[in-house]
This record gives sequence, structure tokens and C-alpha cells, in this order.
Amino acid sequence: MQQYRRLFKFLKPYLPQVLGGAVCTLFVTLSTLAIAPLAGAAFNAIGEKDFFWLNIAAISIIGLYFVKGVFLYGQDYLSSYTANRVIIDLREKVYASLQGQSLDFYSRWHTGELISRLMNDINMLQTTVLVVFATFIPQAVLLLGLLGYVFWLNWRLSLLTLISLPLIIQVIRMFGSEIRHISEGVQQKTADITTHAQETISQIRVVKSFTMEESEVKHFHAENNRAFQITMKAVQILSTQNPVIALLQSIAAVAIVWFGGMQIINGDLTLPQLISFATALGIMTDPGSNLSRSFTIFQQGMASLKRVFELLDIEPSIKDTPGAAELPPLQGKIEFHNVSFAYEQDKVLQNINLTVQPGESVALVGRTGSGKSTLINLIQRFYDPTAGKILVDGQDLRQVTIHSLRSQMAIVPQETALFSGTIKDNISYGQTRTTEREIREAAIQANIHDFIEGLPNGYQTEVGERGTKLSGGEKQRIAIARAILRNPKILILDEATSSLDAETESLIRDALEKLMKGRTTLIIAHRLSTIEKVNKIVVLDDGAIVESGTHLELLAQGGLYQHLHQIQFKNKA
Repeated sequence: MQQYRRLFKFLKPYLPQVLGGAVCTLFVTLSTLAIAPLAGAAFNAIGEKDFFWLNIAAISIIGLYFVKGVFLYGQDYLSSYTANRVIIDLREKVYASLQGQSLDFYSRWHTGELISRLMNDINMLQTTVLVVFATFIPQAVLLLGLLGYVFWLNWRLSLLTLISLPLIIQVIRMFGSEIRHISEGVQQKTADITTHAQETISQIRVVKSFTMEESEVKHFHAENNRAFQITMKAVQILSTQNPVIALLQSIAAVAIVWFGGMQIINGDLTLPQLISFATALGIMTDPGSNLSRSFTIFQQGMASLKRVFELLDIEPSIKDTPGAAELPPLQGKIEFHNVSFAYEQDKVLQNINLTVQPGESVALVGRTGSGKSTLINLIQRFYDPTAGKILVDGQDLRQVTIHSLRSQMAIVPQETALFSGTIKDNISYGQTRTTEREIREAAIQANIHDFIEGLPNGYQTEVGERGTKLSGGEKQRIAIARAILRNPKILILDEATSSLDAETESLIRDALEKLMKGRTTLIIAHRLSTIEKVNKIVVLDDGAIVESGTHLELLAQGGLYQHLHQIQFKNKA
């Protein structure tokens, strides 16, 4: 219940709709309650052969149903509006929470699992909240009103009616607990299926290259069957619950007819009164059944709500510190002071001391796993050092806002990530205020403009999911244009020309050299031939800086850099 109390906090902006729905529910209940005595009055008029009052009763019942229909529309519309708005707000909050998480969060969670919680679990919650507002609350109010009415009619019969109620409630609670437990399993299995589908579809080239299609289909079939088996357990429980409740209700109904008949025979009750009582009980059947079904859905929603709030309760490990200042326009000086870093227990960087002057180009080289990418991640404050500190223009990264830091940086990654949308959208990504002319100039500088202009839709060409309609070189040049448009003070290149052919690479190198002028540039270099002209080369090995200098200086030292250089050029030969 505590989880639902948290959920209902999302209702606050929609109190007018909640109050409006409550008023409609009140009138629906009153009009429903009035039907039972009118039915009794109609049978009384029939017994007395009074056509006038029979007509009045009949017209009144029709009028009541019309009034009930009007308020029922208002009740359903307002409750649905409120429930859907609450779910939309919750989904947006979860998505915003995911966007605000640090990179280490995504190393612990599968993408499919997150998508499943964002979509499937919240869809389940949407059904639950709709049921609460559109069914549970109105039916509970109606049931209470009907109970009050039947007690007013005949308290003895009413007590007899309530004999089965504790048993029915216990049955619902017992089955509901099982349903909630099983629902958690169903939602988790759905997340597993989503994860499997997301991974295999996003890596379909690998699947096909290794002829694993049949194997993946079998795996998916097995996971799907497990989900089916868990779902059928829930169906078994529901299929058992409904006839048990129906049996208890039928026992109560027979007891009422028998006892009511005895009272009529003894003269303690009239037939019209019994008709009114029976009509009220007949009306109570629907609210009782609806509340039973609602409770089941309520339990299923509890499982989803637990999974959703579990995400919301995770605090990002990297966030603005209290009192963090806005970083002014950068000059571009970067300093590492005794910086160490570890992923959990694995040491990645040890005692890094490095200064990069404004406008200087520095290449980071070393074997795979030497810590090059981690160093770049620390500069962008995707992670914080476990020891030491990093300064930009003399300010500790932890003392400035993350947005003001990253907004003055740009990265061209080795594996280019494009988004569904147009070429124009992807070049201007991250730039809220930009002109067509600026986009074109960036594309020209990245040597992609002529290619774009040759497309039927030019800059409005759709790139497809993850840029699948473009070649690797075309995607890379769009990423370079994106970085050019950002006009950063600190530029990060992760082997930015690795996906280009020789002719295009030459053009892009020239463009990058122009772009690098006046900017602090950090380059993760895999091909050493691309970094011969940088100001400084820093060689990392096992998380520590082992060499530093220019290309010629490092070759002359005969250390690790020379060894890596010889290996690469020997392989080329």
C-alpha cells in the first residue's frame, strides 16, 4: 500500500478532475440506489392494479437511468483522464530518471530490462490505475450505499446476506496474494524476453554471420514458453477464485430467499419489500464481482509498481554537488593531480599526473585496457576519480555543474551513434539554436555536404534506426560535422577517421587539423600514423603513464611507443 500512496502523490495536479469524478460517482450511486425502491413501488402498483403509479414508477426508472448515464459518462471520462495523466507523468519521470543516471548504472542493467519496466510495467500500472478510478472506487461507493439501503429495509435479511462476506473477502485476499507473487514472475519474464529480443535484433548481423538464427529462435521459444507457464498459473488461480466466490454468493442468495419467504408467510415482510430487497441485492452482484476482479488487477499492479519505483529510487552516482557553480567559457587547460580510478575492485588508473595546456593536442596511446577511454570518461565526468582530482581552467570538475562542463566539449567517437531522424537533425543534435547556414558550413568542413546535396531529400533524408541507411564513413563524417557545429573548447577524438576510406580520410584529417586549432584536443589513437603531428603523445600501460613526448622523442627513447609503432608498421609491410 505504501507504493500506491507514492503513486497517488502524482494526483495532486489533477485534483479538480478527481473532485469532479467524485461528484459524478455520488450521483451515479444515488440514482442507482433509487432504482430498488422504485422497482418495489412498481410491483406494489401491479398488486393493487394502480396503473397511474405503475406508469409513474416506470417513467421514473427510465429517467433515473438517463440521469445515471449522464453522470456515468462524466465519471468514466474524468477518471480515465486522471488515470492516464498520472501514468503519462509517471512514465516521463521514469524516463527522465533513466536519462539522469550515470554510466555505471547502464553497466549493471540490461537495456531490454529497462525498456520493459518503462513500457510493460507502466502499461500494467495504467490498467491498474484505470481500474481503481473507473471501477474500484465507484463500485465500492455503490456497494456501501446498497448495503446501507438493504439494512434500512430489513436488518435481519441483511445480516444473513453478510454471513458469506468474510469468507468471500478471505478468498479474495488468499488468491490475491498468490496473484501478486506470480505477477512479479510474469513481469520479470517479460523483461527477459524483451532483453533477448533487443539484443538479438540490434546485433542481427552477428547472429546471421554465425548462422545462429535457429538457435536464437529456439531460445526465444523457450523463454516464451516459460512466460506462458507462469501466466497459466495465474489463470488457474483466477479460474478457481471465480466459481468459489459464485458458490458462496449462491448460498447467500438461497438463504435470503428461504428466510424472506418465511418472513412473508409469518407476515413480518411484504412481497414488494422482498422485491426491493432482492433488486438491491441483484444490483450488488455487479459491484461485488467488479471489486473482486479489481482486487486481482490491483495485486498485479503492485508487482509492476514495485519494479517501477525501484528504478526511481536509484540515485545517480555522478551528479551536481550542492553549491556547484556554472563553469565560465573555457580556455581549455586540463590538469590531472594524482588521479586514480577503479571499477569496483578493479584498478584502472594509478597516480595519473598530466597537464594539457589550452589549445594543445594530446594523443593517448597504449595497449587495449591500458586506461585510455577511462581517462576520457573522467574528463567528461562520466565517472569521478577514486583518488586525486581533475581541474579544468583551475576548477575541480566536482565543483562545477555537469551541464556547463559537458556543453563546452564535443566528442567524435570511433563507433558513430546516429539517431532516427534526418541528417539535419543528427548534425544539429545538442544545438538548440542553429541556422541552416551553420549546419551546411559544418557539413562542408566535414566533407559531407556534397554527398548530402546529392541525395533526393538532401538534409531532410532519413538516416534510419542507428543510421542504418548510411555507410560507416558517411556516419562518421556526420558525427564530425556535429562536433564542428558545437564549436567546443575541448575536443575529444576517438580515432575519428577509422571508418573512412583513404581518400576521404585525407580530406577529413585536413578538416580536423583546422578544427583542432585553438582548441584543446585529446585523441585516443589506435593507428599511430594519425598522431605524428600532435603536440604531445602520452603512453599508458596498465593504468599508468609510462612515456610522454613528441612522436620523434618517443621513437628515440626505444620504449613501449617505439615497440607499438614497429608492430603496426611491420604488419602494414
